[in-house]
Amino acid sequence: MPDLPADFLEEFRALKDEVRQLAGRAQMRPAMTQILAGDVVVGQGGTLRVDDTTGASLIYVGKITPTQPNGAEQRGVKISRQDGSKAIYLTRTTTTQSDPQAIVMSDARGGTLFAEDVVSGGLAVPYIGASGWYGATEVPQWTTTSSSWTTCMTLPWHKQHPQVQAHYIARCSDGTTTGEIRIIDGAGQEIAKSSLGAGAYVVSYMMGPVSGTYLGIQYLELQARVTAGSGNVGVKGLSTFGVGN
Repeated sequence: MPDLPADFLEEFRALKDEVRQLAGRAQMRPAMTQILAGDVVVGQGGTLRVDDTTGASLIYVGKITPTQPNGAEQRGVKISRQDGSKAIYLTRTTTTQSDPQAIVMSDARGGTLFAEDVVSGGLAVPYIGASGWYGATEVPQWTTTSSSWTTCMTLPWHKQHPQVQAHYIARCSDGTTTGEIRIIDGAGQEIAKSSLGAGAYVVSYMMGPVSGTYLGIQYLELQARVTAGSGNVGVKGLSTFGVGN
């Protein structure tokens, strides 16, 4: 075997080391079914689908029907149940070009559980009613003459929102009696408070944060007290809502 230059042998050894390193790194690369960093882009009108074993689409992002009112292609999102029934759609619900697409959530029988009002904003479904009709000259039945906080009304409350908005009627019995009313939560913490001037008759609302755990059951209390005078202060709760921050 002919003699080889020493520097050639060194370069050959270095090359072998680099090949070993590259082979090792190739074994350490993530599986082709994983994306560990970066973006996934489906462009140029492409479609993203997740199908079940029968080929039915469970998640679909791409071209959907109907087309836009001006004839342009509509693109949206469809999430279906395994039986093929629709669950959540992002699609057009009106024929007005300027209206945005809406989120629609359906039950397994096709009934609409949730839909947004894309024309005026807010909810289209479900319908949320309100209680609390009262007489235009109604006097609160629940009153107190005490200067200490006294519970006049109690309301069972299922917490689903961070705040409570409570509408009420409040009244001081005569022109020399003043008072205060407040609403407290099940832990005895004050949610909100309002002052009443002498002889006041007020239809208004208070709002503030309510303590407790999500979906926890507690009892809210409307309380009143006299701050001056010898008459009484009364309060009656009307509609009460859970509201966001």
